[in-house]
Amino acid sequence: MKICIAQTQSIKGNIQKNIENHLMLIERAIKLKADIIIFPELSITNYEPQLAKALATEVEDKLFNPFQELSNKNEIVIGVGMPTMATDGIQISLLIFQPNKARSVYSKQILHADELPYFVNGDKQTIFTIKEKKVAFGICYETLQETHFVNAIKNRVDVYIASVAKPQTGIDKANQFFSKMTKTYSIPIIMANCVGPCDNFISAGQSTVWNAKGERVSQLDTTHQGILIYDTETGHSEKEQLTIEKGTLADLDVLFQMYNKAKDGLENDQIYQWTNNYPKSSIIKNDIESKVLYVLKNNDRIIGAINISELQEPEYKTIDWQFNDAKVLVIHRLVVHPNSQNKGFAKLLMDFAEAFGRQNNYTSIRLDAYTQNKPVVTFYKNRDYVVRGYIYFPERKYPFYAMEKALT
Repeated sequence: MKICIAQTQSIKGNIQKNIENHLMLIERAIKLKADIIIFPELSITNYEPQLAKALATEVEDKLFNPFQELSNKNEIVIGVGMPTMATDGIQISLLIFQPNKARSVYSKQILHADELPYFVNGDKQTIFTIKEKKVAFGICYETLQETHFVNAIKNRVDVYIASVAKPQTGIDKANQFFSKMTKTYSIPIIMANCVGPCDNFISAGQSTVWNAKGERVSQLDTTHQGILIYDTETGHSEKEQLTIEKGTLADLDVLFQMYNKAKDGLENDQIYQWTNNYPKSSIIKNDIESKVLYVLKNNDRIIGAINISELQEPEYKTIDWQFNDAKVLVIHRLVVHPNSQNKGFAKLLMDFAEAFGRQNNYTSIRLDAYTQNKPVVTFYKNRDYVVRGYIYFPERKYPFYAMEKALT
């Protein structure tokens, strides 16, 4: 079984934005063929006890339909953190979505003293069987109580997953306690923590996998979102921490090599959309100096890039665009390293570009796509980009499609 934990930075009380962020991370887990993904404590609302009563809901709320749909479609179990309503108060819960099954809830049984003014205890330990493995969940404070862990062991579980929201002091305790428990009881423990502001503390990330020998197999960092996957059969782990940020001149050589490798890959497929004169190192350098080149990194390694600007090629003037020129964003030089292609990274870069456009009140996005690069043309059409005409660039045998999409 491939278990995935998500390390998130949620926005205080912003349920809709947090759900969108969760769905993005779930899609990444699906790409990596995870069987289950679990999020940190109260991940949908952020860990905010004082807001819990106002934000609490029930697992059947239609807000959560996208999770059930993704679970059904991709055969993945999903667990997200949410305050839920109980007969005697509000509970800290994990909402569990299983493929084509009724939704389930596990609620925190042992509360920290600071939580007692806001929450009531759950009353049972729920054990889930996933891919023929018995899985127990714990939520933050209770995961450091040996009685809770021993109760899970009595149920003959194969894996223990901790969904937490911990500052550095809590992580230090967890590192010692979980290492001891895995050695003592010979089962792996996987911990999903969040990053960033939570209530009155800063959550310290470092989501971790400990194997059944008590060894720390892998760990995420202290500041970024990401996912961490552990294969219970092989003991292998893999992590993905993606960031998109403006490129720097220190990135120039790596970027130029990436563009050249991508060009070679296209030419191997008989697609000649880039030439010996394009894109040159000087063009990429100018993109960086103009602060319009954004790089996608995975675990600090550059795997993609995109130019997001207002610059339109002179050839664009020949096109009968539908949307007003006053506030238009333009995409150039989208690239993903050949070793990282077909993994959803181009989608991430375009999601970023479109979100950037909306946040900055652009009305539409324009771009050009080589008519002979059928996969790329299909990619843009599936994102609702519409062909407005043909553009001819020097040294190319075939034209490019001029495409645009409304952002409003």
